[in-house]
Amino acid sequence: MASRILLIGTARWAATLRRKYEVARARSGLQAKLYSGQRFSLIVIDAASMYVSGERICRDVKARFPDSTLLLISASANAASAASADITLRAPLTARALTTAVSRLLTADPNDVIRCGPFTLNRRARFLQAHGRQAPLSPKLAGLIELFMSRPNETLTRADIMRHVWKTAYLDDTRTLNVHIRHARKLLETDPRKPAYLRTVRGIGYRFEVALEKI
Repeated sequence: MASRILLIGTARWAATLRRKYEVARARSGLQAKLYSGQRFSLIVIDAASMYVSGERICRDVKARFPDSTLLLISASANAASAASADITLRAPLTARALTTAVSRLLTADPNDVIRCGPFTLNRRARFLQAHGRQAPLSPKLAGLIELFMSRPNETLTRADIMRHVWKTAYLDDTRTLNVHIRHARKLLETDPRKPAYLRTVRGIGYRFEVALEKI
């Protein structure tokens, strides 16, 4: 049976998604309320087509369909709306980019997904969702980011990182670690030259600083 998708916004992506999935459509967040009580594997909110940030729609949809995965298409990297969605794609985008993201979300094992602050990492597919964009990762870069996301706000020594990611205690040459830290900052930071998340702890190592939700 094909996965059910609710598309909120214009009909632009309806034909593309209907090639593989069963698609219901709502022209707005208000109209989406008509589907309350129904189950959808995925909800696609095309905020860009409605010329809104999507923040309020995301909140309403999450509350109304708590078990559904949420994909947001947005023209801006609004942090609040991006944090409400499982994946955010920046408009303009291609049909291929959308179908690839949809396929990944529908086949993802929840145990493969790590969320920490405004970031989402899919360990199996090795892609990172950050600042309204998703980026593919090399195996080592995925391992490095996973280590930081699994131990937020904790200072990790360079030796800790080398042991966990590179499976070695050899520290005479850590140039490869330096290179991977630079690559990680390009993805995690809005300004890699002034890191706000992946911070250097001088003489020790690094700390991944994020504000965690209080339960």
